[in-house]
Amino acid sequence: MRTILLFRHAQTDLPGGRSRCLGSRTDVPAAPEGLIAAARCAPLLREMKIDSVWSSPMLRCRETARALAGALPVGVVPGLEEADCGAWDGLGFDEIRERFPEEYARRGQDPALPPPGGEPPEHAARRGLAALSALAERTNGDLAVVSHAGINRAMLCALMDLPMSELRRIPQPYLCANVLRYDGARFSVAAVGHPADQSLPSFAKEET
Repeated sequence: MRTILLFRHAQTDLPGGRSRCLGSRTDVPAAPEGLIAAARCAPLLREMKIDSVWSSPMLRCRETARALAGALPVGVVPGLEEADCGAWDGLGFDEIRERFPEEYARRGQDPALPPPGGEPPEHAARRGLAALSALAERTNGDLAVVSHAGINRAMLCALMDLPMSELRRIPQPYLCANVLRYDGARFSVAAVGHPADQSLPSFAKEET
């Protein structure tokens, strides 16, 4: 049984410091303070005996992966890009509420609804899990993978047989670690949203 630590990237460096809707069309860097925090999480990778670190192709994830990895090799996994947020991608949330009031209200009631022109979470989950499966098939040992909150939530919902309407109930703070098990055919979930600067509980580290 192999272990995959599925991370969310570090805090992002947003233009003007404004909170924005960040999807696959908006490729911003990680914030300097986020990368410092990521480097402090490297002991978790040593504790879990991680063999290599992998990343979404997007800049904020690649920078986070390098900060986490230390001396470990780092690779890129196409297919783990954040969900496409369509017409909202890159916009501030105040602007979204003003320009798309009805769509914003509907999505507030049902998080499974994609933004206008955006990617449904079911699709994001399928492509993300396909990318993780392909990565597991061509590698050995235990892995760390740096991805995004949106696609992580979609994949975790799919793996835990939760409806996509439960997306927002899955905690994905910056630099959290989700622990996945891989038995050579399928993934299972051992822990969700764990702070990466803390040791994992024994149930997440031991195979039962």
